Amino acid sequence: MKRLYFLVFFILILTNTTFAEDWPNFRKDSAHTAKSDEILQPPLSVKWTFKADDKILSTSTVKDGKVIFGARDNNVYALDAVAGSLIWKFTSDGWVDSSASITDDSVYITSRDGNLYCLKIENGTLRWKYSTGGTDFSSPLVENGMVFAGTGFPKKFIYALDAQSGVEKWQKETGQMVYSSASVSGNNIYIGSNDSHLYCLNKNTGEEQWKYLTKGGIYMNAPALYNNFVYIAAGDFDWRIYALNKNSGELVWEHAIEDQKLTPTYVSSVAVGDNELFFVSGYANQYLYCLNASTGAMKWKSSLGPSTRFGFSSSPCITNETVYVATAKGDLRAYDISTGSLAWGHSFNADVLSSPTIANGRLYIGTMDGSLYAFE
Repeated sequence: MKRLYFLVFFILILTNTTFAEDWPNFRKDSAHTAKSDEILQPPLSVKWTFKADDKILSTSTVKDGKVIFGARDNNVYALDAVAGSLIWKFTSDGWVDSSASITDDSVYITSRDGNLYCLKIENGTLRWKYSTGGTDFSSPLVENGMVFAGTGFPKKFIYALDAQSGVEKWQKETGQMVYSSASVSGNNIYIGSNDSHLYCLNKNTGEEQWKYLTKGGIYMNAPALYNNFVYIAAGDFDWRIYALNKNSGELVWEHAIEDQKLTPTYVSSVAVGDNELFFVSGYANQYLYCLNASTGAMKWKSSLGPSTRFGFSSSPCITNETVYVATAKGDLRAYDISTGSLAWGHSFNADVLSSPTIANGRLYIGTMDGSLYAFE
């Protein structure tokens, strides 16, 4: 009998370890897949809400019981992930629209005031800051002791810093501003620019390995990596999703989005699951698309209604058999991955540009009225 109890206890521990995980970066991991291995099945209910003093465009990141996000009241917030209570806040001199990258002891986040900040995770005090001089939106990524990000208007470069000291390791100038966020695989980083290029750079030196020219600017979306592919969606008048060989930059396939009017658009980041990828596109009407990740063939799409006047889109995330996405006009929705059927929805009565985050059995998302919600 003791053996049976031990076995049950061991299985429970293993189960909890497997299906409870953090989300420490924008789009979760260094590959920016936005895929959680947790089981979070709809319907969900609101666990708590927290009110910032202005709009939330920042997507929450979660680690060690803390939810970190920025707001247009110039603050970076750290909340208790379970209770929603304020642990600390740090005030910058500009909007904080980017998402944080969290390590064991630090929080890294950019501000529209032209600085990348490194904060102590326990109390939010400043470790160091790096001045870019740009109106920065790019969400930093910390990987193997280095920080990677890009600069906003009027600056136009990709850069890498030492994560401990903030000392610049290298920078790479591009043709226009860089609001995209870097993904990392092996010795390379992948990041888009408003100059219409996806760049592959050596992460240690910044040396260009290859670049791929799309037909539109790459704005707030981040490239996603899956197997040997790198996926990117360009904006403006480029109605395509691209799958490139991540080693050579050669085009593997492209998917043209059908039934769209000749209007410029901004496209969400791509989420990649088990050979399926998801993204949001469209202006003024937006859709959630599901494509085969290997071939680019469309499996299904679902209307999300009109975009906001900003045009930008919340990006989807994936867990078990469900893809979660927010509509621009304020609905959080859950779709069955296989069929595209709507499984559940919740209305915020506020526009949404933040993307959903899943960590430790909860979903977190911010709204344009300054509210952060936790669902479970």
